[in-house]
Amino acid sequence: MVQTNEEIQWSEVLSRLQTQLSALNEEFNRKFIMPNIVLSGKTGVGKSTLINAIFGFDEAETGVGKPVSQALTEYRIPEAPVHLFDTKGMEMDLEQREISRQQIVDEIQERASSENAADHLHIMWYCISNESRRLEDTEIEWIRSFSEYMPVVIVLTQTFDLNESFYHFIKKELPQLPICRVLAKEKVMLGEVRIPPHGLTDVIDKTLEMIPEATKRAFTAAQKIEVERKIESAKKLIQERLDSSSPVSYKNLAHAAEAFPIGMDVMGRSAVYLYMARDIMTVMGIPVNRNFLKFTKEARPLLQSILLPFFAAEGSRALGKAALKYSTKQATKEGASTLAKLAGKSIGKANLLVSPVIGLIAGSFNRKVTEAIASAFINTCAEFLRQEIRYKDYSTTEIMDKLSAGMKVRMRKEKDEIEELAVKQ
Repeated sequence: MVQTNEEIQWSEVLSRLQTQLSALNEEFNRKFIMPNIVLSGKTGVGKSTLINAIFGFDEAETGVGKPVSQALTEYRIPEAPVHLFDTKGMEMDLEQREISRQQIVDEIQERASSENAADHLHIMWYCISNESRRLEDTEIEWIRSFSEYMPVVIVLTQTFDLNESFYHFIKKELPQLPICRVLAKEKVMLGEVRIPPHGLTDVIDKTLEMIPEATKRAFTAAQKIEVERKIESAKKLIQERLDSSSPVSYKNLAHAAEAFPIGMDVMGRSAVYLYMARDIMTVMGIPVNRNFLKFTKEARPLLQSILLPFFAAEGSRALGKAALKYSTKQATKEGASTLAKLAGKSIGKANLLVSPVIGLIAGSFNRKVTEAIASAFINTCAEFLRQEIRYKDYSTTEIMDKLSAGMKVRMRKEKDEIEELAVKQ
């Protein structure tokens, strides 16, 4: 496929920023290790329903799985940064159960010896049906055995009554382990009495307390229940990336573009906002094109939604070149043309009125303005997540179009506030 002139320009910009982008990617991946979650429990206790409720996928979407051993199968969830490992063996006779238990323990120990934390099995969710009110001695032995080698959360599934006798029985047998009473899917009783799902946030909260720090950001991205946690995670990432004392920051990326030729420097600084948007989407669990060059093409409407509120032209909708300034220098025709194209406009003869914000986006780096734009996009993503859209029904381009439309509305609402920050800089 033949590249357009704009794609060629972006390729050169990203090539020049390769060192800074590689450093940002490496730092991001170090704190975004996908958690490996082991699911255990008898068939029919609601493991699939639990996973569907928390991660938002149908069991059929994972495929047949990859056998790790006779007792352990690995599954990947499409578009979710988490790995699942399903155990087998509780349905077998006593001899086979013990073989399965030992295979699982061996796998836990072998992975724990790896220097790469991504190989470890980070937590087990052991599911027991509250409706059945049954817990065999063998299961208790399994749980005790596994808890010696990894964190274990007991998930008491199918809990749709207030009777806590079974909960207290388990607590007596396994007092050191957290127990979450859960109903993962609405239960309809006789007489059309409906019991809503509950307890899922408890599973998420307990998991985040127990898994390694480097896996928490990815787990938060993967879960679909707590949007507020996703917002908190994204804000924390942005603060880390805006820290001027950090050797890996958005500021360093922006400064690297200062040496670029006029026109290309504008694109280099604009790349900061695109990279920031991709970071936010990733930590909030929204599917995103991991190829940054392809992402810049998909995200062009988003860049326009950021820039357009701060442009105005006298006498024409086209952008004039006479009054265009960014940083502290008068823009050349090439610089003006590049900036206009990024904003989705064309150069005309009219005089151009440009907000000071454009100077800080396209010319110099300002933490407060960047932080405000990041906050606007985080809130836009949160609104998108609350719509409970099924990702498999949309391409990454279609998702970006929806986010860009939402960002356009929000940026127009917050235009005056952001301009005040620019004036005070």
